[in-house]
Amino acid sequence: MLKYLSRFRLKRLFLALLFSLSTLLISVVPTLSQPNPSANTTHIFFSAGCADCWPYTEKVLLSTLRSHQLANDAQIHDYTVPNGRKLLLSIADSVKLPRSIADSLYAFIPTKKGTLVILGHVPANLIDAALTSPDLPRRLVLWQPKMHGQPTEYRLWAWVGQVQTFPIATPFAQALAQTRLSVGPLPVGEANLAALLPAVIVTGLVDSVNPCAFAVILLLIAFLFTLRKSRDRVLQLGGIYIVMIFLVYFAIGLGLLRAVSLSDNPHFVAVVSSWLLIALGVLNLIEYFWPKVPIKLHMPAIAHHKTNELIKKATVPATIVAGVLVGLCTFPCSGGIYVSIITLLNAKTTLAWGIAYLVLYNVLFVLPLIVILLAVSNRIAAKAWASWERQHALQIRLWYGVIMIALGAIMWRGLLS
Repeated sequence: MLKYLSRFRLKRLFLALLFSLSTLLISVVPTLSQPNPSANTTHIFFSAGCADCWPYTEKVLLSTLRSHQLANDAQIHDYTVPNGRKLLLSIADSVKLPRSIADSLYAFIPTKKGTLVILGHVPANLIDAALTSPDLPRRLVLWQPKMHGQPTEYRLWAWVGQVQTFPIATPFAQALAQTRLSVGPLPVGEANLAALLPAVIVTGLVDSVNPCAFAVILLLIAFLFTLRKSRDRVLQLGGIYIVMIFLVYFAIGLGLLRAVSLSDNPHFVAVVSSWLLIALGVLNLIEYFWPKVPIKLHMPAIAHHKTNELIKKATVPATIVAGVLVGLCTFPCSGGIYVSIITLLNAKTTLAWGIAYLVLYNVLFVLPLIVILLAVSNRIAAKAWASWERQHALQIRLWYGVIMIALGAIMWRGLLS
């Protein structure tokens, strides 16, 4: 009877935690899943420091849009201001515009069928041709990247295939017909969701090999066995501990993703992230080669002592607090990897997909803890695993450091280029 009661309580606790996570997601994501509240308004974004952007906007863009009654309530924003950049990213994400399709000037123009996105200084005749085209698709990017002198080409993309480039004299109707038949890989953003998957999986699993979290869950299991707790009780408290680490680490990642997405200089963030990753890798190698060096990526002594006290209580509230504490203290141990993948997600995909991948990353992050909990829920295996972890702690740090440095170097060379 007690066995079934324990399982019932565990299920109730799991559902409660799942509900808490769902509430957290719902509170953050609604603006991503709902239609843009400004869908019927023309929004124009450029930098206040762009000397040519305002003359083009006033004399060419707004003048052309007024002839189609699309500029009466147009709103103009400076995307170098945090609020302006936040709105730009929000509108871009609402139409699933990949981050790699970017220029000095953005215009999101509502049409009868959907949205026309103008990037750069597009000539008036091309804008007019697009707005009067009977074949205008639901979403279309009209792009002219040259800022100075006479334009020589323009680009079109209709959310299918590759971005197409045409000589400036190419009739719009001809270019549009070819664009709608475009094939090949999509631009970075929607297209590279599949390509990002291996990166998320690999880094999530690498980050999960974390001595901080491993050591504490082994301590939890070993201590419960010394108290002669049942296997169900071990699984219950271990499961609570893992769920709390997941929630805390996910919340940290969500905050970082939002912060990076609002940054005025994402390239600077990427540089800092790559070098942070390399620096943390170097610290792991220093600890391996010179164990007596005082600088260590360990849980602080105060936090470790408090975690031990909480675990010894072997209660649900104490285990929840221990999980939160370990989740917070785990970030300094491996935060470089986390920050790097978050920066990559921000650069390569939309915020909504970034959050989805963040959930996957954190599931992978706690996966080894789940395996350990299930595998060592008997006394013999628990002792053997604890012994192995103590014997190989330094080797884990060695490979962890090498991988972090390698990932940082790859990110620095690949992402920033």
